[in-house]
Amino acid sequence: MARTLPLLDTAPRREFDSPPKFTLAQRQLFFSLPEWAAPVLRAMSAAHMRGGFILQLGYFKASGRFFTVDRFTAADRAYVQQQHRLGAVDWSRYDTKASFRHRPLLLHHFGVAPFDQVQPDVLRQVTHFARQQMNPVAVFRTAADYLRAHRWEVPTYAALARLVTEAFRTVEQQLTTQLAGLLTPDLRQQLDALFTTEEAAPAHAHRPYRLTTLKRSLELMRPSAIRANIQDYTVLQALFTHVHPVVQALDLPEELVRYYARYVERAQVFQVQQQADKKYLMVLCFVVYQFYQLGDLLTETLLQAVQTHRNAAQRETQERVYRQQQDTAGQLRQVLDGVVAHGAALAQLEDVAFSFARTNAEKVAALLAWLQTPDVAAFAQLRQTAQQLRKGGGGSPAGPYYQVVEERSRALQRRLGDILRLVAYEGRPDNPLAQALTQYRDRAGNPGSQPPATFLKATERAALQEADSAVSLYKALLAGHVADHLKAGKLNLVHSLSYRPFDTYLLDAATWAAQREELLFHTNLLELRESGPFLDALQAKLAAAFACTFERLNAGTNPAVRQRADGRPRFLTPARPADEDTPPPRALFPGPGVISLHEVLHTVNQQCRFTECLEHWSPRHRPPRPAERVFFAGVMAYGCNLGLTRMAHATKHVAQSTLENTVNWYFSLENLRRANDAVVALTGKLPVSRLFQRAPGQTHTSSDGQKYYVAVDSIHATYSY
Repeated sequence: MARTLPLLDTAPRREFDSPPKFTLAQRQLFFSLPEWAAPVLRAMSAAHMRGGFILQLGYFKASGRFFTVDRFTAADRAYVQQQHRLGAVDWSRYDTKASFRHRPLLLHHFGVAPFDQVQPDVLRQVTHFARQQMNPVAVFRTAADYLRAHRWEVPTYAALARLVTEAFRTVEQQLTTQLAGLLTPDLRQQLDALFTTEEAAPAHAHRPYRLTTLKRSLELMRPSAIRANIQDYTVLQALFTHVHPVVQALDLPEELVRYYARYVERAQVFQVQQQADKKYLMVLCFVVYQFYQLGDLLTETLLQAVQTHRNAAQRETQERVYRQQQDTAGQLRQVLDGVVAHGAALAQLEDVAFSFARTNAEKVAALLAWLQTPDVAAFAQLRQTAQQLRKGGGGSPAGPYYQVVEERSRALQRRLGDILRLVAYEGRPDNPLAQALTQYRDRAGNPGSQPPATFLKATERAALQEADSAVSLYKALLAGHVADHLKAGKLNLVHSLSYRPFDTYLLDAATWAAQREELLFHTNLLELRESGPFLDALQAKLAAAFACTFERLNAGTNPAVRQRADGRPRFLTPARPADEDTPPPRALFPGPGVISLHEVLHTVNQQCRFTECLEHWSPRHRPPRPAERVFFAGVMAYGCNLGLTRMAHATKHVAQSTLENTVNWYFSLENLRRANDAVVALTGKLPVSRLFQRAPGQTHTSSDGQKYYVAVDSIHATYSY
């Protein structure tokens, strides 16, 4: 590790070590003297001492820091000289020794602890931050905010950067030392095997390292891609069973695991091998994070496959019902005509049976004669026609839906069979679906002749009894219920990033009871030690707001509410008043013309500097920053769905290797979000964004219903119908 981590670039570093920039109103506020400072100032005779004291006082009030005389801004010096009538001041005489005389005085009167006294406490807290958040820049800024919140002096950039560097060095040394004692020879051998190939030969493009094959998951819905992800998940699952106890013993935070795992994803295998002291720590984190991530990917595959299966089954059911209605219209008419004719014949027989003009023998003879008529024989044949109609779905409340689900079950099983067998979804012990899923996994995907069906609906159980292949229908219904329970949070994946039980995101009760005061202190929430008064105040405000709202409703003073005849309120949407001063509509954009995309990106970047948001993934080892045209090429390659190879071939002075390396190390999701935020903030400042603004401070959007075309097959995109 370098002597000091390169936390900030030159410009942000200079800004951190410079006094805040004041407006005139701010100068009047911060450079005004408190009561205790007036006698102190009168005791100073030299103009440079008086001026330096006033400037340090104002800067300390604003930032909690001290600055050297060469950092004093000319505008602030001129203001102090004029406001306090200092006359000509030789500012060079206000040297470091003179500044140190004023420091303890200002610290004492403002109630701020000097940095030298609290440095051990700061180092301990920064070490805690470093263990929780592996981004040194974020740790640096968090440490500065922590110092201000606790009324401790904020040191210079160099001093705080040395502290952050020492904290990260301490954390890494502690982790590597602990890991060396926890790694067994067998586990070392398994981790070392990731740096070899399948054939124990030198690696090349067609024979990659085992670690390389586990890096990239296929986010596709094709069965071959799902099988490849299942194979990787099986390998990672075997490693995870050995690695997880070590990770638990190290008590690694999620941010630390994510940082090292992402580094392994981006780095070449030889770069990871060169980290002799941290190699195993990085690979451990990669195995854990990739296992979690791949489990989430398989879960998303399950959810999308089930939804696609349901949509296809519903469409096919509608088509079958329509075709059956066309094809069976004659049969249905025949059955209805037979029922009507048979009903008329039964009415005649009823008249014969209850007739007093005939004897019993005559009645029996008439019945036997009717049974031998062709109408009775034709009605008997209608039974077969009715059964055909019922089999086609005419007699089922759901129609032929479950029959279609059964027929399409095998296609669904090819995608989800291995997922349901291998991914350990869990639920409450009394959850019938969790019990059925556990039994399904224990039997290696074979539900048996009488699978548990208590989690099924009544219509589903009835369809299961009538199905030609009950096993196929059961597997499809099981997958559907698993997807529904995952969405509802009734089933969870313990080793996951997105589908864990909610309680795992919270502190456990034992930790909260043992570290309650310390946690409240670190988060600066000691005033909420007792939640009763805070909640009571909120409840009082809420009750007052409800009372005011109902008083206005009862009094009829709310212009947006009218009372109905039955006493219920009717809420009105006020019409937008006509604005006579509104200018006539005009074209928002100039006439036809061609502006290159590179020029657009360059112009936008000059205004908001969104490329500065794209920082290197590893702030500890920063290589020379690529030119801006490389970032523009990466944005166009992804934004226009061109791909890096085609973009590199179409771009001058940008090599493909440079473009791929830049996208790999700079285009992280966090960086892209920050760059998007910078562009959105610039858009909000443009006058064109206020042309359709109805009211100041209110923004209305019409961002729903947008469709984005994806040129490749992806699990994150579905077909639009």
